[in-house]
Amino acid sequence: MVRHGHGHKHLHLKKHKKLFDYTVYAFMVATPLFELPQLWDIYSRKSAQDVSLATWGFFFIANIAWIIYAVQNKLKPLLVVYVLYILIEGGIVAGILLY
Repeated sequence: MVRHGHGHKHLHLKKHKKLFDYTVYAFMVATPLFELPQLWDIYSRKSAQDVSLATWGFFFIANIAWIIYAVQNKLKPLLVVYVLYILIEGGIVAGILLY
């Protein structure tokens, strides 16, 4: 830990921690992409049978809370992932309502 002249403390990250951070970022982006098959299935079959509006609606609403949290705390990686989630899950909710 280094203390700068103006009293702020900064932790210096080691290289292995940075590598782990990038690995986590990759998972953060990849995870919402695993919802794409559900989105594709709804629109390609034009059916949302057996797809729960309550479940996907809750996920969609929860994303709003996470986006607000990420903006307030200036957590750009979290903001990016939850915007991705809200886009995909918004499409799923729209498909459920449409079909």
